[in-house]
Amino acid sequence: MCSDFLRAPVFALALALSAGVAAQSLPPGLLEKARALPAPTGAELQRHAEVLAAMTPEQRAAFDTRVAQWDAQVPAAQRERRDAWQAWQALPEAERQRLRAAATAFSALPPDQQQTLRAQYDALDGSERRGWLLGPVLGADYPKLHALVAQVPPDQRDALLEALRALSPEGRADLSVLAQRTPPQARDALRTQLLAQPAPRRDAWLRDRLHR
Repeated sequence: MCSDFLRAPVFALALALSAGVAAQSLPPGLLEKARALPAPTGAELQRHAEVLAAMTPEQRAAFDTRVAQWDAQVPAAQRERRDAWQAWQALPEAERQRLRAAATAFSALPPDQQQTLRAQYDALDGSERRGWLLGPVLGADYPKLHALVAQVPPDQRDALLEALRALSPEGRADLSVLAQRTPPQARDALRTQLLAQPAPRRDAWLRDRLHR
């Protein structure tokens, strides 16, 4: 369930709906917020409310405990978990499966090995950790692609990430060299030109561009 959903007043509104409270009986503040929600958000809220309504008392108590734990976290920790959840939602299913398998393998390691791996991850700088949020395909290449990806305009981000995942490892290596060679003021043009190429041609286009 989306971590954003755990924040009041949306969570409080969902609780009211799940208890079968009519919208007209909601507190005025929540009623006003409910009426102001865009239709897709309202529909999502209703789905969450139905999930809550279907919970057993034990499930509801466990859920309330998780909500209390969420509310007790400092904003920075909430933001980190929210970013991780949003990144997970954006991953292709094949990469989610790889990460599930990795998590299973990690949980089977002895505690001292788990601690070592956690320490190695914690030692990464913030940029590298954010890069790994892009998943196992792009995470390893993120340090080399950072110059191209870090400042991508929002309206290009999804298309760019999809294009990068579809490139071969050699194509991403060529792109990383091009990104390093390209002045910052010309990187927008490089991204736009890359996305303008037909997907099957992008690897060859990058190779040709690199060897000009």
